[in-house]
Order: sequence, then C-alpha cells, then structure tokens
Amino acid sequence: MAATCFRQFRLNEDVLIERRNGGALHQARVALRRLRSAFTLFKTLLIGDEPQRLKEELRWLAGILGEARNLDVLLQKAADGDLHERLRQAREAACDEVIQTLGSARTRALMLDFSEWLYCGDYLLVEAAAPEQISTGDFASMALDKLRKRLKRHGQALAEIDDEHRHEVRKDAKKMRYAAEFFSSLFQDERGIRRYKRFIAAMEELQDELGALNDLATGPDVLARYGLADHPARDVVIAQGDKASLIRKAQVSIDGVLDAKRFWRFREGG
Repeated sequence: MAATCFRQFRLNEDVLIERRNGGALHQARVALRRLRSAFTLFKTLLIGDEPQRLKEELRWLAGILGEARNLDVLLQKAADGDLHERLRQAREAACDEVIQTLGSARTRALMLDFSEWLYCGDYLLVEAAAPEQISTGDFASMALDKLRKRLKRHGQALAEIDDEHRHEVRKDAKKMRYAAEFFSSLFQDERGIRRYKRFIAAMEELQDELGALNDLATGPDVLARYGLADHPARDVVIAQGDKASLIRKAQVSIDGVLDAKRFWRFREGG
C-alpha cells in the first residue's frame, strides 16, 4: 500500500515539475494524503519514532502543495478576466514554491528516508516477533468498522457544527475512502465486489458534497491572502451554492454511506 502511494506521488511529481499541471498537482497531493492515512491505519504495527517523523514530514510537504491546489480550485471558477489573471499570477508564484520545495534538500532527504524505512524499517520485525496475529481480513474489518463509527459520530448533525468541524468530517470521509480502497482486494467474491462498488459510489458522492462545502468555507481566506478579498468578482468564485442546501445534501450523502451494506462484513451476513 505504501509503495503504491509513493509511486503515485513520484510519477505525478515528474509531471508537475515539467508541466506545472493542475491534475498532477492534485494527484501528488492525494498520494501524500493516502500515504499519511496508511501510517495512521497501521499505527499499531509501526514501531519506533521514525514513522511519526516521516508522517509529519509528509504533512509539511502536502501543505506546500495545498496552497497551489487551493488557487487551482478558484481559478476554475474565475470567469472575470482581471480576477483570473491575478489568481493565475498567484498560482504561478505558488507553483514556483512547490517546485523549489520538491528540489530542496529537505524533500530529497524525505524521499530517501522513506524508501529506506519502507524496505528496511523496524516494523518489518513485528511479524517475526508476534506470530499470533489476527488475519489481514479481520484487521481490515476492524479498521473499517472503526472508521465508519468515527464518521457516524462526527457527521450525525452537520448543520449544528461549524466549518472547522465539518472539515474534520471531510477528513474522516477521506480516510474511510482510502482504507476501503486499500483493503478492497481482500473481498473479491461476487457479492463483495458488488457491495464495494456501491459503497465507493456513495463515498464519492459524499466527498463531492463535503468538498463543495469546504471550497465555500476556504475560498474567502484564500482570496484574502492575495489581497483579493474585496475584488468586485469575488462572489463568483466563492458563492457556488446555498450553504444550507449544501449542508443538507452532505447530510443525505453521509446517511447514504452509513446505509450502504458493509462489503467487509459480508461473511457475517452484515
């Protein structure tokens, strides 16, 4: 899982450096988020201090990419010529920082340290030291149940919490989606595949709704950082729907995810 995430990042990193491509930027950032989620998911198996240090370094790198990504989101909505040009210039500057960071000694050290840990880390000794472990399938089922409970607990009343807490629900949903994708190969019988596809479809809908809410919440801050808070065309890029309506849709989507049959529990008839 970690190797796949790392490969996803390095492939998109090359495209990003060469072309400053928005899609590559997004996918590189997704790869880093997936990798950090994997660290969290397998935390109980990752011994020593190095995993946490690597996770924090990955968080730092994702944050650098995040600023350029926020500008990409606004650029897609900026029809006004002046606002679009000013956002484009800000995006170019943010991309300069991204590319400079990717070529920095800190990032190169991170890539080398992660590779060394992945293939030589102390976590590889866990299985030898503790032969009586639960099966991978049982581990997956428990992990997915835990993430589902967290999403249910945090997302049961979106209208009654603030933007910051709704963003936490969004992160819960992403972690749930990534874990489902990580473990999907364990449930490949006909019924498991069918339930998995329905579950992922429900998760995609939820992420779209929560993403729209997040864009609505973060857009003003992004504009303010670049002196565009009072631009005449600001509402075009941040007012993409009624907030109350978006919250209702997101709540329906959460209910849809929770109502979906758990593909990881099909052996128990769940």
